[in-house]
Amino acid sequence: MIFFGHIGVTTGICKAYEKIVHKENNIHIKPAIDYRIVLIGSILPDIVDKPIGAYFFRSTFHNSRIFGHTLIVSLILVVLGLYMIYKERKNKILTLGMSTSIHLILDSMWLYKGILFWPYYGLRFPERPEGNWVNMNIVRLFTDPSYYGPEVIGFFIIAYYFSKLIKKKQLKFFITEGRL
Repeated sequence: MIFFGHIGVTTGICKAYEKIVHKENNIHIKPAIDYRIVLIGSILPDIVDKPIGAYFFRSTFHNSRIFGHTLIVSLILVVLGLYMIYKERKNKILTLGMSTSIHLILDSMWLYKGILFWPYYGLRFPERPEGNWVNMNIVRLFTDPSYYGPEVIGFFIIAYYFSKLIKKKQLKFFITEGRL
Protein backbone atom coordinates (compact mmCIF):
# COMPACT_ATOMS: atom_id res chain seq x y z
CA MET A 1 0.00 0.00 0.00
CA ILE A 2 1.15 3.47 -0.72
CA PHE A 3 -0.92 6.37 0.59
CA PHE A 4 -4.69 6.33 0.10
CA GLY A 5 -4.89 2.70 1.13
CA HIS A 6 -3.41 3.55 4.50
CA ILE A 7 -5.18 6.82 5.23
CA GLY A 8 -8.52 5.88 3.69
CA VAL A 9 -8.89 2.37 5.07
CA THR A 10 -7.68 3.47 8.53
CA THR A 11 -10.13 6.38 8.51
CA GLY A 12 -12.92 4.01 7.47
CA ILE A 13 -12.08 1.56 10.25
CA CYS A 14 -12.01 4.34 12.86
CA LYS A 15 -15.28 5.80 11.58
CA ALA A 16 -16.93 2.35 11.70
CA TYR A 17 -15.67 1.90 15.28
CA GLU A 18 -17.05 5.32 16.18
CA LYS A 19 -20.47 4.45 14.73
CA ILE A 20 -20.60 1.06 16.50
CA VAL A 21 -19.61 2.51 19.89
CA HIS A 22 -22.07 5.38 19.45
CA LYS A 23 -24.91 3.00 18.54
CA GLU A 24 -24.26 0.27 21.12
CA ASN A 25 -23.73 2.60 24.05
CA ASN A 26 -26.71 4.75 23.07
CA ILE A 27 -24.73 7.85 23.86
CA HIS A 28 -25.70 11.18 22.43
CA ILE A 29 -22.19 12.59 22.34
CA LYS A 30 -20.03 11.10 19.62
CA PRO A 31 -16.70 9.61 20.70
CA ALA A 32 -14.02 12.22 20.28
CA ILE A 33 -11.71 10.72 17.67
CA ASP A 34 -9.36 13.30 16.23
CA TYR A 35 -9.10 12.28 12.59
CA ARG A 36 -6.05 14.47 12.06
CA ILE A 37 -4.26 12.07 14.42
CA VAL A 38 -5.75 9.10 12.54
CA LEU A 39 -4.32 10.46 9.27
CA ILE A 40 -0.87 10.97 10.80
CA GLY A 41 -0.86 7.60 12.58
CA SER A 42 -1.99 5.77 9.47
CA ILE A 43 1.23 6.72 7.68
CA LEU A 44 3.55 7.29 10.67
CA PRO A 45 5.50 4.03 10.20
CA ASP A 46 6.32 5.11 6.63
CA ILE A 47 7.10 8.69 7.68
CA VAL A 48 9.67 7.30 10.12
CA ASP A 49 11.06 4.37 8.14
CA LYS A 50 11.20 5.45 4.51
CA PRO A 51 13.67 8.31 5.01
CA ILE A 52 15.81 6.32 7.45
CA GLY A 53 15.83 2.90 5.78
CA ALA A 54 15.44 3.79 2.12
CA TYR A 55 17.44 7.00 1.83
CA PHE A 56 19.72 8.10 4.65
CA PHE A 57 20.89 4.69 5.93
CA ARG A 58 20.05 2.42 3.01
CA SER A 59 23.47 0.76 3.04
CA THR A 60 23.09 0.07 6.77
CA PHE A 61 19.55 -1.31 6.93
CA HIS A 62 18.85 -2.52 3.35
CA ASN A 63 15.19 -2.24 4.31
CA SER A 64 12.60 0.55 4.28
CA ARG A 65 10.54 -1.15 6.97
CA ILE A 66 12.39 -0.86 10.23
CA PHE A 67 11.59 0.78 13.60
CA GLY A 68 8.17 2.25 12.73
CA HIS A 69 6.96 -1.10 11.43
CA THR A 70 7.68 -2.95 14.69
CA LEU A 71 5.04 -4.11 17.11
CA ILE A 72 6.96 -2.62 20.01
CA VAL A 73 6.48 0.94 18.70
CA SER A 74 2.72 0.44 18.29
CA LEU A 75 2.46 -1.22 21.70
CA ILE A 76 4.36 1.60 23.40
CA LEU A 77 2.00 4.13 21.83
CA VAL A 78 -1.09 2.10 22.81
CA VAL A 79 0.07 1.58 26.42
CA LEU A 80 1.09 5.23 26.74
CA GLY A 81 -2.28 6.18 25.22
CA LEU A 82 -4.18 4.03 27.72
CA TYR A 83 -2.22 5.70 30.51
CA MET A 84 -3.10 9.15 29.13
CA ILE A 85 -6.79 8.22 29.00
CA TYR A 86 -6.63 7.03 32.60
CA LYS A 87 -4.60 10.01 33.81
CA GLU A 88 -5.86 12.94 31.73
CA ARG A 89 -8.88 11.63 29.75
CA LYS A 90 -7.10 12.38 26.45
CA ASN A 91 -7.11 9.79 23.68
CA LYS A 92 -4.79 11.30 21.06
CA ILE A 93 -1.83 9.02 21.78
CA LEU A 94 -4.08 5.96 21.89
CA THR A 95 -5.56 7.03 18.55
CA LEU A 96 -2.02 7.37 17.17
CA GLY A 97 -1.08 3.92 18.49
CA MET A 98 -4.19 2.26 17.09
CA SER A 99 -3.69 3.94 13.70
CA THR A 100 -0.08 2.74 13.50
CA SER A 101 -1.26 -0.75 14.47
CA ILE A 102 -3.75 -0.72 11.60
CA HIS A 103 -0.86 0.33 9.31
CA LEU A 104 1.04 -2.82 10.37
CA ILE A 105 -1.98 -4.97 9.56
CA LEU A 106 -2.46 -3.33 6.16
CA ASP A 107 1.23 -3.90 5.38
CA SER A 108 0.89 -7.61 6.27
CA MET A 109 3.76 -7.29 8.70
CA TRP A 110 3.09 -10.77 10.13
CA LEU A 111 4.88 -11.99 7.00
CA TYR A 112 8.05 -10.22 8.22
CA LYS A 113 8.45 -11.62 11.73
CA GLY A 114 12.01 -10.33 12.08
CA ILE A 115 10.73 -6.78 11.63
CA LEU A 116 7.38 -7.06 13.40
CA PHE A 117 8.82 -8.68 16.53
CA TRP A 118 12.07 -6.69 16.61
CA PRO A 119 14.20 -6.92 18.78
CA TYR A 120 13.03 -10.42 19.81
CA TYR A 121 14.80 -12.07 16.85
CA GLY A 122 17.91 -9.91 17.25
CA LEU A 123 18.92 -6.28 17.06
CA ARG A 124 19.61 -6.31 13.32
CA PHE A 125 16.72 -5.88 10.95
CA PRO A 126 16.47 -8.49 8.19
CA GLU A 127 17.45 -7.26 4.77
CA ARG A 128 14.69 -6.89 2.21
CA PRO A 129 16.00 -6.68 -1.33
CA GLU A 130 13.82 -3.86 -2.54
CA GLY A 131 15.64 -2.43 -5.50
CA ASN A 132 13.97 0.78 -6.55
CA TRP A 133 10.86 0.57 -4.37
CA VAL A 134 9.30 3.71 -5.88
CA ASN A 135 9.29 2.23 -9.40
CA MET A 136 8.24 -1.16 -8.06
CA ASN A 137 5.26 0.41 -6.23
CA ILE A 138 4.18 2.33 -9.32
CA VAL A 139 4.25 -0.84 -11.44
CA ARG A 140 2.31 -2.78 -8.79
CA LEU A 141 -0.18 0.08 -8.52
CA PHE A 142 -1.21 -0.50 -12.14
CA THR A 143 -0.88 -4.30 -12.32
CA ASP A 144 -1.60 -5.91 -8.94
CA PRO A 145 -5.24 -5.90 -7.72
CA SER A 146 -4.15 -6.64 -4.15
CA TYR A 147 -2.15 -3.43 -4.33
CA TYR A 148 -4.39 -1.05 -6.24
CA GLY A 149 -7.62 -2.36 -4.67
CA PRO A 150 -6.97 -0.89 -1.22
CA GLU A 151 -5.65 2.31 -2.84
CA VAL A 152 -8.89 2.75 -4.80
CA ILE A 153 -11.03 1.93 -1.75
CA GLY A 154 -8.98 4.29 0.40
CA PHE A 155 -9.23 7.05 -2.21
CA PHE A 156 -13.03 6.75 -2.29
CA ILE A 157 -13.26 6.81 1.51
CA ILE A 158 -11.15 9.98 1.70
CA ALA A 159 -13.03 11.54 -1.24
CA TYR A 160 -16.35 10.78 0.47
CA TYR A 161 -15.39 12.44 3.75
CA PHE A 162 -13.66 15.35 2.02
CA SER A 163 -16.70 16.05 -0.15
CA LYS A 164 -18.93 15.75 2.92
CA LEU A 165 -16.79 18.33 4.74
CA ILE A 166 -16.95 20.66 1.73
CA LYS A 167 -20.74 20.29 1.32
CA LYS A 168 -21.39 20.96 5.00
CA LYS A 169 -18.81 23.77 5.03
CA GLN A 170 -16.95 22.04 7.84
CA LEU A 171 -13.44 21.87 6.39
CA LYS A 172 -12.22 24.57 8.79
CA PHE A 173 -13.82 22.66 11.68
CA PHE A 174 -11.96 19.52 10.61
CA ILE A 175 -8.68 21.41 10.38
CA THR A 176 -9.08 22.96 13.84
CA GLU A 177 -10.90 20.16 15.69
CA GLY A 178 -10.19 16.98 13.70
CA ARG A 179 -13.82 15.84 13.63
CA LEU A 180 -15.56 14.22 10.67
